[in-house]
Amino acid sequence: MAKTLEEHYSYLSDATKIERYRAAIGKAVRPGDVVVDLGCGTGLLGLMALEAGAGKVYFVEEGSIIEVARKTIANAGFEDKAEFFKQNSFELVLPEKADVIVCDHVGFFAFDYGILALLADAKDRFLKPGGVMIPTSFDLKLAPVESEESRKLVGQWQNGSVPDEFSWLAATSANTKHAVQLKSDELIAEIATLQSLSLGQDSPAFLSTSTEFQCIRDGVVDGLAGFFECRLFDDVTMTNSPAADDAIERPQAFLPLETTAEVRKGDTITATVMARPEDSLIAWVVEFPASGERFEYTTFNGLLLDQSMLTMAQPNRVANLNDQG
Repeated sequence: MAKTLEEHYSYLSDATKIERYRAAIGKAVRPGDVVVDLGCGTGLLGLMALEAGAGKVYFVEEGSIIEVARKTIANAGFEDKAEFFKQNSFELVLPEKADVIVCDHVGFFAFDYGILALLADAKDRFLKPGGVMIPTSFDLKLAPVESEESRKLVGQWQNGSVPDEFSWLAATSANTKHAVQLKSDELIAEIATLQSLSLGQDSPAFLSTSTEFQCIRDGVVDGLAGFFECRLFDDVTMTNSPAADDAIERPQAFLPLETTAEVRKGDTITATVMARPEDSLIAWVVEFPASGERFEYTTFNGLLLDQSMLTMAQPNRVANLNDQG
Protein backbone atom coordinates (compact mmCIF):
# COMPACT_ATOMS: atom_id res chain seq x y z
CA MET A 1 0.00 0.00 0.00
CA ALA A 2 2.93 2.36 0.66
CA LYS A 3 3.94 2.35 -3.02
CA THR A 4 0.30 2.85 -4.06
CA LEU A 5 -0.10 5.85 -1.76
CA GLU A 6 3.17 7.33 -3.00
CA GLU A 7 1.99 7.02 -6.59
CA HIS A 8 -1.36 8.62 -5.87
CA TYR A 9 0.22 11.40 -3.83
CA SER A 10 1.94 12.53 -7.04
CA TYR A 11 -1.45 12.63 -8.78
CA LEU A 12 -3.07 14.57 -5.92
CA SER A 13 -0.23 17.08 -5.58
CA ASP A 14 -0.06 18.08 -9.27
CA ALA A 15 -1.63 21.52 -9.00
CA THR A 16 -1.65 22.22 -12.74
CA LYS A 17 -3.36 18.95 -13.60
CA ILE A 18 -5.94 19.47 -10.86
CA GLU A 19 -6.68 23.01 -12.05
CA ARG A 20 -7.18 21.80 -15.64
CA TYR A 21 -9.48 18.93 -14.71
CA ARG A 22 -11.46 21.14 -12.34
CA ALA A 23 -11.97 23.68 -15.13
CA ALA A 24 -13.04 21.00 -17.63
CA ILE A 25 -15.41 19.30 -15.19
CA GLY A 26 -16.86 22.67 -14.17
CA LYS A 27 -17.73 23.34 -17.82
CA ALA A 28 -19.04 19.85 -18.62
CA VAL A 29 -21.06 18.83 -15.54
CA ARG A 30 -24.53 20.30 -15.10
CA PRO A 31 -26.59 20.19 -11.90
CA GLY A 32 -28.08 16.72 -11.40
CA ASP A 33 -25.87 14.98 -13.99
CA VAL A 34 -24.94 11.32 -13.65
CA VAL A 35 -21.15 10.95 -13.83
CA VAL A 36 -18.81 7.96 -14.06
CA ASP A 37 -15.30 8.34 -12.61
CA LEU A 38 -13.54 5.60 -14.58
CA GLY A 39 -10.42 4.15 -12.98
CA CYS A 40 -11.15 6.55 -10.14
CA GLY A 41 -8.13 5.87 -7.91
CA THR A 42 -8.57 8.16 -4.90
CA GLY A 43 -11.80 9.56 -6.36
CA LEU A 44 -10.46 13.05 -7.07
CA LEU A 45 -12.26 13.59 -10.39
CA GLY A 46 -15.54 12.23 -9.07
CA LEU A 47 -15.24 14.54 -6.07
CA MET A 48 -14.78 17.47 -8.45
CA ALA A 49 -17.93 16.38 -10.31
CA LEU A 50 -19.91 16.26 -7.08
CA GLU A 51 -18.64 19.71 -6.11
CA ALA A 52 -19.73 20.91 -9.57
CA GLY A 53 -23.31 19.75 -8.89
CA ALA A 54 -23.49 16.14 -10.12
CA GLY A 55 -26.50 14.31 -8.79
CA LYS A 56 -24.81 10.91 -8.82
CA VAL A 57 -21.26 9.67 -9.34
CA TYR A 58 -20.32 6.06 -9.98
CA PHE A 59 -16.74 5.39 -8.90
CA VAL A 60 -15.10 2.50 -10.77
CA GLU A 61 -11.72 1.08 -9.75
CA GLU A 62 -10.16 -2.40 -9.67
CA GLY A 63 -7.56 -1.67 -7.00
CA SER A 64 -7.83 -1.35 -3.24
CA ILE A 65 -7.20 2.41 -3.58
CA ILE A 66 -10.97 2.67 -4.08
CA GLU A 67 -11.27 2.48 -0.28
CA VAL A 68 -9.49 5.83 -0.12
CA ALA A 69 -12.09 7.20 -2.54
CA ARG A 70 -14.95 5.74 -0.50
CA LYS A 71 -13.80 7.31 2.77
CA THR A 72 -12.83 10.63 1.15
CA ILE A 73 -16.25 11.03 -0.48
CA ALA A 74 -18.00 10.17 2.80
CA ASN A 75 -15.85 12.66 4.71
CA ALA A 76 -16.74 15.33 2.12
CA GLY A 77 -20.45 14.78 2.78
CA PHE A 78 -21.36 13.23 -0.60
CA GLU A 79 -21.89 9.62 0.52
CA ASP A 80 -25.56 9.66 -0.51
CA LYS A 81 -24.64 10.70 -4.08
CA ALA A 82 -21.91 8.12 -4.64
CA GLU A 83 -21.75 4.44 -5.50
CA PHE A 84 -18.55 2.39 -5.69
CA PHE A 85 -17.64 -0.55 -7.91
CA LYS A 86 -14.40 -2.42 -7.18
CA GLN A 87 -14.34 -4.12 -10.55
CA ASN A 88 -12.76 -4.19 -13.99
CA SER A 89 -14.82 -1.72 -16.04
CA PHE A 90 -14.95 -4.08 -19.06
CA GLU A 91 -16.93 -6.53 -16.89
CA LEU A 92 -19.11 -3.92 -15.21
CA VAL A 93 -22.81 -3.29 -15.74
CA LEU A 94 -23.99 0.05 -14.35
CA PRO A 95 -27.56 0.68 -13.16
CA GLU A 96 -27.98 3.61 -15.57
CA LYS A 97 -26.17 5.52 -18.28
CA ALA A 98 -24.14 8.64 -17.57
CA ASP A 99 -24.18 12.21 -18.82
CA VAL A 100 -20.42 12.56 -18.28
CA ILE A 101 -17.48 10.16 -18.06
CA VAL A 102 -14.24 11.39 -16.49
CA CYS A 103 -10.93 9.54 -16.61
CA ASP A 104 -7.26 10.26 -15.87
CA HIS A 105 -5.71 7.19 -17.49
CA VAL A 106 -3.55 9.37 -19.73
CA GLY A 107 -0.10 7.76 -19.75
CA PHE A 108 3.33 9.28 -20.30
CA PHE A 109 2.81 8.84 -24.06
CA ALA A 110 -0.98 9.31 -23.74
CA PHE A 111 -2.17 5.90 -25.00
CA ASP A 112 0.23 3.73 -22.96
CA TYR A 113 -2.10 3.27 -19.98
CA GLY A 114 -4.93 1.65 -21.93
CA ILE A 115 -7.11 4.74 -22.27
CA LEU A 116 -8.10 4.12 -25.92
CA ALA A 117 -9.83 0.79 -25.31
CA LEU A 118 -11.06 1.88 -21.89
CA LEU A 119 -12.97 4.93 -23.16
CA ALA A 120 -14.16 3.24 -26.36
CA ASP A 121 -15.86 0.55 -24.27
CA ALA A 122 -17.15 3.08 -21.73
CA LYS A 123 -18.67 5.32 -24.38
CA ASP A 124 -20.43 2.37 -25.97
CA ARG A 125 -21.89 0.93 -22.76
CA PHE A 126 -21.96 3.68 -20.13
CA LEU A 127 -22.59 7.01 -21.89
CA LYS A 128 -25.92 8.50 -22.90
CA PRO A 129 -26.30 9.65 -26.52
CA GLY A 130 -24.86 13.14 -26.69
CA GLY A 131 -22.98 12.60 -23.42
CA VAL A 132 -19.56 14.06 -22.68
CA MET A 133 -16.19 12.40 -22.08
CA ILE A 134 -13.23 14.00 -20.35
CA PRO A 135 -10.68 13.88 -21.94
CA THR A 136 -11.86 14.06 -25.56
CA SER A 137 -8.69 13.76 -27.65
CA PHE A 138 -4.91 14.00 -27.64
CA ASP A 139 -1.96 14.64 -29.93
CA LEU A 140 1.06 12.33 -29.70
CA LYS A 141 4.29 14.34 -29.65
CA LEU A 142 7.87 13.22 -30.31
CA ALA A 143 11.34 14.76 -30.18
CA PRO A 144 14.95 13.48 -30.20
CA VAL A 145 16.76 14.27 -26.96
CA GLU A 146 20.22 14.59 -25.49
CA SER A 147 19.87 13.78 -21.81
CA GLU A 148 22.69 12.70 -19.54
CA GLU A 149 20.32 11.37 -16.88
CA SER A 150 18.27 9.40 -19.41
CA ARG A 151 21.47 7.99 -20.96
CA LYS A 152 22.31 6.37 -17.61
CA LEU A 153 19.24 4.14 -17.85
CA VAL A 154 21.07 2.08 -20.47
CA GLY A 155 24.70 2.95 -19.73
CA GLN A 156 24.59 1.99 -16.05
CA TRP A 157 24.57 -1.68 -17.04
CA GLN A 158 27.92 -1.36 -18.83
CA ASN A 159 29.83 1.22 -16.82
CA GLY A 160 31.34 -1.22 -14.30
CA SER A 161 28.87 -0.47 -11.50
CA VAL A 162 27.37 -3.98 -11.74
CA PRO A 163 29.15 -7.33 -12.30
CA ASP A 164 30.13 -7.87 -15.94
CA GLU A 165 27.87 -10.92 -16.15
CA PHE A 166 24.87 -8.58 -16.03
CA SER A 167 26.02 -6.16 -18.72
CA TRP A 168 23.71 -7.87 -21.25
CA LEU A 169 20.82 -6.09 -19.52
CA ALA A 170 21.84 -2.89 -21.35
CA ALA A 171 20.13 -4.33 -24.44
CA THR A 172 17.03 -5.12 -22.41
CA SER A 173 16.97 -1.59 -21.00
CA ALA A 174 17.41 -0.14 -24.52
CA ASN A 175 14.23 -1.99 -25.54
CA THR A 176 12.26 -0.55 -22.62
CA LYS A 177 10.04 2.53 -22.35
CA HIS A 178 11.27 4.59 -19.38
CA ALA A 179 9.58 7.38 -17.42
CA VAL A 180 11.79 10.50 -17.31
CA GLN A 181 11.47 14.19 -16.48
CA LEU A 182 13.15 16.11 -19.30
CA LYS A 183 14.00 19.79 -19.59
CA SER A 184 13.42 21.93 -22.66
CA ASP A 185 17.14 22.39 -23.33
CA GLU A 186 17.53 18.61 -23.69
CA LEU A 187 15.53 18.62 -26.94
CA ILE A 188 17.88 18.43 -29.91
CA ALA A 189 15.25 19.12 -32.61
CA GLU A 190 11.84 20.74 -32.91
CA ILE A 191 8.86 18.79 -31.54
CA ALA A 192 6.77 16.87 -34.09
CA THR A 193 3.15 15.74 -33.89
CA LEU A 194 2.98 12.04 -34.68
CA GLN A 195 -0.77 11.54 -34.64
CA SER A 196 -4.04 13.00 -33.36
CA LEU A 197 -6.49 10.59 -31.76
CA SER A 198 -10.09 11.09 -30.66
CA LEU A 199 -11.16 9.19 -27.56
CA GLY A 200 -14.29 7.10 -27.33
CA GLN A 201 -13.87 5.59 -30.79
CA ASP A 202 -12.88 2.02 -31.64
CA SER A 203 -9.32 1.57 -30.46
CA PRO A 204 -6.92 1.19 -33.42
CA ALA A 205 -5.19 -2.18 -33.42
CA PHE A 206 -1.96 -0.68 -34.73
CA LEU A 207 -0.43 2.79 -34.92
CA SER A 208 2.50 3.65 -37.15
CA THR A 209 3.87 7.10 -37.97
CA SER A 210 7.14 8.33 -39.46
CA THR A 211 8.48 11.84 -39.09
CA GLU A 212 11.61 13.78 -39.95
CA PHE A 213 13.52 16.11 -37.66
CA GLN A 214 16.19 18.71 -38.35
CA CYS A 215 18.70 19.20 -35.54
CA ILE A 216 18.73 22.67 -34.02
CA ARG A 217 22.23 22.27 -32.53
CA ASP A 218 25.28 20.01 -32.38
CA GLY A 219 25.13 17.20 -29.84
CA VAL A 220 24.44 13.54 -29.30
CA VAL A 221 21.10 11.77 -29.48
CA ASP A 222 20.35 9.47 -26.55
CA GLY A 223 16.86 8.52 -27.67
CA LEU A 224 13.36 9.79 -28.37
CA ALA A 225 10.96 11.50 -25.98
CA GLY A 226 7.26 10.79 -26.36
CA PHE A 227 4.63 12.98 -24.69
CA PHE A 228 1.18 14.46 -25.34
CA GLU A 229 -1.07 17.45 -25.66
CA CYS A 230 -4.52 16.48 -24.40
CA ARG A 231 -7.85 18.24 -24.87
CA LEU A 232 -9.93 17.69 -21.76
CA PHE A 233 -13.10 19.58 -22.70
CA ASP A 234 -13.95 22.65 -24.74
CA ASP A 235 -10.85 24.88 -24.65
CA VAL A 236 -9.26 23.23 -21.58
CA THR A 237 -6.06 21.36 -22.37
CA MET A 238 -3.09 19.82 -20.56
CA THR A 239 0.35 18.64 -21.65
CA ASN A 240 3.45 16.96 -20.24
CA SER A 241 5.70 18.53 -22.89
CA PRO A 242 9.17 19.39 -21.55
CA ALA A 243 8.99 22.58 -23.63
CA ALA A 244 5.77 23.85 -22.01
CA ASP A 245 5.87 26.36 -19.16
CA ASP A 246 2.51 25.11 -17.88
CA ALA A 247 3.16 21.36 -18.16
CA ILE A 248 1.62 18.98 -15.66
CA GLU A 249 4.04 16.94 -13.56
CA ARG A 250 3.58 13.70 -15.50
CA PRO A 251 6.86 12.24 -16.86
CA GLN A 252 7.64 11.76 -20.53
CA ALA A 253 8.20 8.38 -22.20
CA PHE A 254 11.88 7.89 -23.06
CA LEU A 255 12.61 5.49 -25.92
CA PRO A 256 16.40 5.00 -25.76
CA LEU A 257 19.20 4.16 -28.14
CA GLU A 258 21.68 1.58 -26.86
CA THR A 259 24.56 3.75 -28.08
CA THR A 260 24.54 7.49 -28.69
CA ALA A 261 24.58 9.04 -32.15
CA GLU A 262 26.46 12.27 -32.86
CA VAL A 263 24.68 14.97 -34.87
CA ARG A 264 25.44 18.40 -36.23
CA LYS A 265 23.12 21.39 -36.47
CA GLY A 266 21.04 20.96 -39.62
CA ASP A 267 21.41 17.17 -39.73
CA THR A 268 18.28 15.16 -40.48
CA ILE A 269 16.91 12.44 -38.19
CA THR A 270 14.12 10.12 -39.31
CA ALA A 271 12.02 8.35 -36.69
CA THR A 272 9.25 5.79 -37.04
CA VAL A 273 7.14 4.86 -34.01
CA MET A 274 4.80 1.87 -34.11
CA ALA A 275 2.49 0.73 -31.34
CA ARG A 276 -0.18 -1.78 -30.42
CA PRO A 277 -2.22 0.23 -27.90
CA GLU A 278 -4.16 -2.77 -26.61
CA ASP A 279 -1.07 -4.34 -25.04
CA SER A 280 1.08 -1.17 -24.85
CA LEU A 281 3.81 -2.57 -27.11
CA ILE A 282 5.91 0.13 -28.77
CA ALA A 283 8.62 -0.13 -31.45
CA TRP A 284 10.86 2.65 -32.71
CA VAL A 285 13.29 2.98 -35.59
CA VAL A 286 15.71 5.92 -35.68
CA GLU A 287 17.87 6.71 -38.72
CA PHE A 288 20.70 9.20 -39.19
CA PRO A 289 21.23 9.75 -42.95
CA ALA A 290 24.45 11.78 -42.46
CA SER A 291 26.25 8.89 -40.74
CA GLY A 292 24.22 6.00 -42.14
CA GLU A 293 23.41 4.76 -38.61
CA ARG A 294 20.12 2.97 -38.01
CA PHE A 295 18.67 1.77 -34.70
CA GLU A 296 15.66 -0.53 -34.15
CA TYR A 297 14.03 -1.37 -30.82
CA THR A 298 10.79 -2.81 -29.46
CA THR A 299 9.47 -3.12 -25.94
CA PHE A 300 8.67 -6.75 -26.76
CA ASN A 301 12.43 -7.42 -26.59
CA GLY A 302 12.47 -5.69 -23.22
CA LEU A 303 10.09 -8.23 -21.74
CA LEU A 304 11.70 -10.96 -19.66
CA LEU A 305 9.73 -13.90 -21.05
CA ASP A 306 10.17 -17.58 -20.34
CA GLN A 307 8.91 -20.46 -22.46
CA SER A 308 5.82 -21.03 -20.31
CA MET A 309 4.70 -17.41 -20.83
CA LEU A 310 5.20 -17.70 -24.60
CA THR A 311 3.22 -20.95 -24.64
CA MET A 312 0.35 -19.35 -22.73
CA ALA A 313 0.25 -16.48 -25.25
CA GLN A 314 -0.34 -18.78 -28.24
CA PRO A 315 -3.70 -17.92 -29.90
CA ASN A 316 -4.68 -21.62 -30.21
CA ARG A 317 -3.83 -22.53 -26.62
CA VAL A 318 -6.57 -24.36 -24.71
CA ALA A 319 -6.74 -23.23 -21.09
CA ASN A 320 -6.84 -25.78 -18.30
CA LEU A 321 -7.81 -25.30 -14.66
CA ASN A 322 -4.85 -25.13 -12.29
CA ASP A 323 -4.92 -26.53 -8.74
CA GLN A 324 -6.48 -23.37 -7.35
CA GLY A 325 -9.14 -23.39 -10.05
